[in-house]
Amino acid sequence: MRIPLRDLLLTLGVLLGSAVLVLLLTGRADPRLDPPATPPSSPSAADLAGIASALNDAMAEVVERILPSVVSVNVERRRLIQETKLGPLGAQMTERYIREPGVGSGVIVSKEGLVLTNWHVVDGEEVIIMVTLHGSEEPRRATLVDKDESVDIAVLRLETKSEGEQFPWMAFGDSDLMRPGHMVFAVGAPLNLPETVTQGIISNRARRVSDTLDSYLQTDCTINPGNSGGPLVNLKGELIGINTRLVIGPQQTPSGQAYGLAMPSNEVQDAYDRMLNKGRPRGYLGVTVGDWPDTSYQIGRQPEAAIVVGVDKGSPAAAAGLQKDDLIQSLDGEPVRSSAGFFRRLRKRQVGETLKLGLKRREEQMTVQATVVDLKTIFAAEEVPESREIEGLTVRGLRRSERARLALPEGGGVMVEAVTPDSLLDGKVVPGEVILQTADPIPPPAGETGNLDSFATRMASLNTQGGFLDVVRSGGAVERITLPER
Repeated sequence: MRIPLRDLLLTLGVLLGSAVLVLLLTGRADPRLDPPATPPSSPSAADLAGIASALNDAMAEVVERILPSVVSVNVERRRLIQETKLGPLGAQMTERYIREPGVGSGVIVSKEGLVLTNWHVVDGEEVIIMVTLHGSEEPRRATLVDKDESVDIAVLRLETKSEGEQFPWMAFGDSDLMRPGHMVFAVGAPLNLPETVTQGIISNRARRVSDTLDSYLQTDCTINPGNSGGPLVNLKGELIGINTRLVIGPQQTPSGQAYGLAMPSNEVQDAYDRMLNKGRPRGYLGVTVGDWPDTSYQIGRQPEAAIVVGVDKGSPAAAAGLQKDDLIQSLDGEPVRSSAGFFRRLRKRQVGETLKLGLKRREEQMTVQATVVDLKTIFAAEEVPESREIEGLTVRGLRRSERARLALPEGGGVMVEAVTPDSLLDGKVVPGEVILQTADPIPPPAGETGNLDSFATRMASLNTQGGFLDVVRSGGAVERITLPER
């Protein structure tokens, strides 16, 4: 007889709790306590081994159930290359097209063969998309149904081999229910190794790294290039996130720190529904909130309100007068108890709706109004930053939409627009890639061109003293390039 996974976890928790209680009661955990006359019996080693073995098998069964719905995504991009060659008539500019391969992952979310993946996995013009299903060595074509750059999500449709062909699919879970410490699986094709499963926990459930309203699930599952677009799965076998990319490490350590970011399933499902139901834009308020008190989950309490931790410049929230550290206690007269509850209700609001937010600012109670706008209009209205040629590179600052698409942190970084032949980084970076940091991080712009000034200083140092750069490749992977001292 198979014991349900939930019961196994509950039993294991009870046994472990009993063991801790025994330590406390016998005074081994706290020498100030007097031992009881008759200490309770602790679980035997055989009991614990049996529970662990059953849990091990149950987790393996979850993985077996979800693997058929996970796919490998291989792409070929057509890219124009401009080269300068010396000939009898002097320097001549030539152009040629090359095919660039890319790899990622995806998850089937409908029996008709609709696949979710990251937009950056399949981004580009004239892209050929091939998808390999579980248990198959023969890839099949897939076409792009739609994409949402603001959340870096794309929907693909698998080519069917027979009329009415159906596919194994994975159901959405509720990412708002995830808490730090919950066990999860990351599944995909890292380093082009399909059907790779790593297991870990949720490290943070609201890691905000871009200047949109997005927040990400942070996990310590091992994430590598190729995992992008694959599912993050809970112990019920439900999709609770789309793995997006690695967290960038500090300058003294490698770029990947075995911490990954996943777009929460509730955000993904909202984008998926909007793409299937054309014409429903994504609402945007421009406020980032957390739970208050922020220690509530650490001490087993439910939060009491949502606290404002950031307000986007020029956003509806800024126009309404919201400020950092405001407590949002109600939305349209209904109590707000948590950040998850706030965003869950905000997702249901339509563009053009005016919201009434009940706030507590220090000791003052107040009500403000904010109108939901279309996020795409915010992105479209943003001007393209100024370009500059620096040490053989033509670079510019990053737009907000680009940061959102690549899940990049706020602050510095530059987009490569062109590379001069035979320059310092010729053959090492290509247009469309992002230089996130050099041996010293590129600080946020202090004015329109502040980060370009800082980048120019750092590149001049690299040209003579050597060092390294962290580059975000077109597929979202971060690679460190080392330059020798000249």
